[in-house]
Amino acid sequence: MLDANKIRSEIARLYDRDPQGWRVQVGRDKFGFYDAIITQGAEAWQLKEYQVNPYKFVGLGTKLPSLPEPVVFKEHNFGLRPIGLTQMRELANAADDMNSMSELATRILSQKPVISREAMEGPAVLHGPVLQSTRPIDKLSSAHSELDQKLRKELQDLVNKNYRYTTTPYI
Repeated sequence: MLDANKIRSEIARLYDRDPQGWRVQVGRDKFGFYDAIITQGAEAWQLKEYQVNPYKFVGLGTKLPSLPEPVVFKEHNFGLRPIGLTQMRELANAADDMNSMSELATRILSQKPVISREAMEGPAVLHGPVLQSTRPIDKLSSAHSELDQKLRKELQDLVNKNYRYTTTPYI
């Protein structure tokens, strides 16, 4: 198990090297922890995190041995896509029309993700798509449930040790 921030840094480094083929699915487990499954081809990671406050998450994660392809949606790859001034105006004009907004989002998502975070140009960036799921870990095989339990237990121990005050009501 590794610190979730270290895994995110490694994923960002890998993304910068090759931004194609990424998929992200997030959700919460029945214990209130946040789960994220991040894949690129055969590579996959699971993160389990706890929100300490609105600005801070703590968590653990691991690289997963292997996943059946695909774990999450196929239509669009996760990535960073620059949005130009023209598209910003289109977004502002389409805000009240769901059909126009959906059409514009599909058009933006059909663009290939940019090569690196440093290569970003334009006034804004579309980040995603990130699929929200009530329980993303359920998409994995049952063999991963033991790993999920281990992650949950270690994260709960970490929270109890360092952030106990966030789990008990004030008296």
